Amino acid sequence: MKESNRKYLSKKGIVLLFAALLLGVVTGLFLKGSEKQAKEGVEPAKIEVSEGSGALVHVCPMNCVPPMDKAGKCPICGMELVPLRVGPGMDKAGPSRLKLTPEAIELGSIQLAKVVRKPVDAQVKLFGQIDYDPAHMSYVTTFMPGVIDRIYVKRAGQFVRWGDPLFDIYSSDLLETQRQLVEAMKFVPSFLAFQRGLPHVAIESPVQERKKPGESGKRSPEEKTALRTINAIRHKLLIMGLPKRDIDELMKVGEPTGIATLYAPMYGQVVVQNAFEGTYVNRGAPIFTLADPQHVWAKLDAYEADYPWIRKGQKVTFETEVYPGERFKGKIVYVDPVFDPTTRTFNIGVIYPDRGGRLKAGMLVRAVIHAGLRADGKVVGTGDKADSGPLVIPLSAPLITGKRSVVYVAVAGEEGVFEGREVVLGPKAKDHYVVLEGLKEGDQVVVNGNFKIDSAVQILARPSMMDMEDGHLATGYHSPGGSERMDSDYRTQRRASRMKSLEPGSGKESVSSEDTEKIVGRKQRQRRDAISRRKPGTYGDNTRPLSQRRVQ
Repeated sequence: MKESNRKYLSKKGIVLLFAALLLGVVTGLFLKGSEKQAKEGVEPAKIEVSEGSGALVHVCPMNCVPPMDKAGKCPICGMELVPLRVGPGMDKAGPSRLKLTPEAIELGSIQLAKVVRKPVDAQVKLFGQIDYDPAHMSYVTTFMPGVIDRIYVKRAGQFVRWGDPLFDIYSSDLLETQRQLVEAMKFVPSFLAFQRGLPHVAIESPVQERKKPGESGKRSPEEKTALRTINAIRHKLLIMGLPKRDIDELMKVGEPTGIATLYAPMYGQVVVQNAFEGTYVNRGAPIFTLADPQHVWAKLDAYEADYPWIRKGQKVTFETEVYPGERFKGKIVYVDPVFDPTTRTFNIGVIYPDRGGRLKAGMLVRAVIHAGLRADGKVVGTGDKADSGPLVIPLSAPLITGKRSVVYVAVAGEEGVFEGREVVLGPKAKDHYVVLEGLKEGDQVVVNGNFKIDSAVQILARPSMMDMEDGHLATGYHSPGGSERMDSDYRTQRRASRMKSLEPGSGKESVSSEDTEKIVGRKQRQRRDAISRRKPGTYGDNTRPLSQRRVQ
């Protein structure tokens, strides 16, 4: 029994040993194959040369330098140069054209739009608040010093009509003037005869001589003097704020009181009420402020840059948080001729007839001024005649680089061919740009996919949005400081020194990735030194690099 077990175990051990050896051989072969594949994957990928006839040049993918004859890395960005065959149609002096197949057009989502001529308006967005129209406001003031005796309208917010009494004022100056009027009336019996409630007043009047027959139409010198005095006193009372009906009532009563009633000069709402009984007021003090709530305007604040776009009579739409989603329409009736020296802004008045009285003074508004544009891109004035409008393109059509605008146009008669054109743009009009030069009505411009076309043109080393008229790059317009001429000279010298180092026989090789990393690291250290700040408690010269400073 034991012998049979030993034989069985020996056979089993041989099978296990054979299986282990077979597994080791398979594992070794697998690891060797994966190592070979890994080594092959480490090898740098080779760039295929584009097919075509012509000279072989090497182009930087970032278009940092002009096409070069020698392969290697870009001296500016350090990227591998792409080999390219330059044909006769790819000359820098020729137009930047690109031909795409229908599949490429569909894959790039290229969309076109026509250049049209239509009326558009530029939008100027401003902020402001609602206020009462000054043309429909009135201030009730006193024409003489005195004491407020009685108040008829006790609170602000009440509505009054024309002629409603507001308050009474007692004045000693008014009392003296009324007495002079009553004394002058004694010399004119016709005035005393109409005085009501005073039948005995004729006893106090001076004795009048009996007129002779034929002299009934003549007046005595005393009576003429009294009439002139009465007219002068009535005029003085009018100046002091008494209406004609109150003066006539005083002459009927014949008793001076020294009290004058001030009335509402217009229909409206009491905005300010400064009247208190027993309060002494001076001449010209504003007591009541009345405003018509049906006539309000939006008082907007505009900056200096908005001034060329604003004209009287332009249409304005504004919104307020009180009525969300509702737009109110008005027009400009006032433009402040003087700028605020503190805020450098000027005020604009937009009238709005609020028949329902929904808008209240002090509400904040967001307004948009619609400035119509003429064919030459200028703002339409009040006396200008209507025209067909300017030449416009969609907002997404031009590629703007700061000083240049490039538009890609579908070449007429050639399917799938797009040509880049530099255009001169006018003002922005909502969803359009006004075109002053470079396009004509009916041209087909690319509105979607123009960046993809421009990228393909750049890779082909053709003129694109990144090229200037003098052959420099668009980055030349973004100078960190100083004049543009100094920055251009610096960049030209830097590019020349880099290109000189790559010339054959110079003894220098192209800039390697390690050198590029060193240059980038040195620039980063210089930037950190430039922005480093003084630590608390330390003093020293912070105008020199950190390594050269001496901290005391």
